[in-house]
Amino acid sequence: MGEHLTAAYQADITNRTTGLQPHTENGWKLEVQEVKAGTVYKDSVVTVTALPVHHDGWPAGTSFGYRFQTADRVIVVSGDETPTESIVTACNGCDVLLHEVFSARRLSERTPDWQTYHTDAHTSTVQLAALAQRAKPKLLILYHQLFMGASDDDLIAEIRAAGYAGPVVSARDLGIY
Repeated sequence: MGEHLTAAYQADITNRTTGLQPHTENGWKLEVQEVKAGTVYKDSVVTVTALPVHHDGWPAGTSFGYRFQTADRVIVVSGDETPTESIVTACNGCDVLLHEVFSARRLSERTPDWQTYHTDAHTSTVQLAALAQRAKPKLLILYHQLFMGASDDDLIAEIRAAGYAGPVVSARDLGIY
């Protein structure tokens, strides 16, 4: 992927490294770090841990959620996934759990091939309610919502109907939560 990105931007790289714009010799170079489960970054402020998750079509060990831990907060991001125990374990009462979701009620309106795909690649509102009950986040934020014709309020209502009573919001771009 890095090689293809470099090739795609070659004209821009050439202009920036040989044109009139002041530049540094290596300021454009792409540095790639392959991610594996476990700690992927750590400094004095934050530890970032990659969590293995399952998404249809991706081999084991290539799809990840992430846990961000600072001195005063823990935020877990599910990634694109079916319900995974690694997310529950990583959250364990975390401050914020951002989790992808699709409308369980609206799934039946999809064609059978889409139903099969969604259930092997994503998390339904019913599944997320059960996962959040075990993970116990202080705030559950829905993102990468596959509405299928549902609204934000519908997704939250489905989660509530499935038994999750904790704080939950459906995210919007540029929202502050």
